[in-house]
Amino acid sequence: MSIMDIRTPTDLPPSIRVRLAGPRDCEALAGLLDDAAHAREQVMTWLETPGTTLLVAQSEIGVLGVAVLVTRIMPKPGGGMHKVVEVDNLVVHRDRRGQRIGRRLLAAAVEWSRQRRAAQVEVLVGEANGAARRFYEAFGFAASVDRLVLAA
Repeated sequence: MSIMDIRTPTDLPPSIRVRLAGPRDCEALAGLLDDAAHAREQVMTWLETPGTTLLVAQSEIGVLGVAVLVTRIMPKPGGGMHKVVEVDNLVVHRDRRGQRIGRRLLAAAVEWSRQRRAAQVEVLVGEANGAARRFYEAFGFAASVDRLVLAA
């Protein structure tokens, strides 16, 4: 199932398809992550966790990136409930960064969320990660209510 088929300039792979990930993608997805010792376990956890969806960007050369989406049902201010999709992780193969693959994955994630009638798409970016913050803001994300956290 393809979420998006996108044509790219000639210096990039001829087409990038964004699709749902499955268990057969485990090794390729693990190769995208920095923590090699725990990458396969992390990918399997994502694949097996209800409410978590993985979208992969793929071309004929293989898997280029992944977006990890977590769907939650949250209370709305003023009452009621709504669906929220959080971009928990977005990773592009280090050799393919700067080719707008992350943007394509994010666009597919937003479209996937809309198709499932999510009220909003969220991403949590730490203050130290300025590049990621600029990436999401350039896409149209805006700062919202701050979270309060307490270490357990």
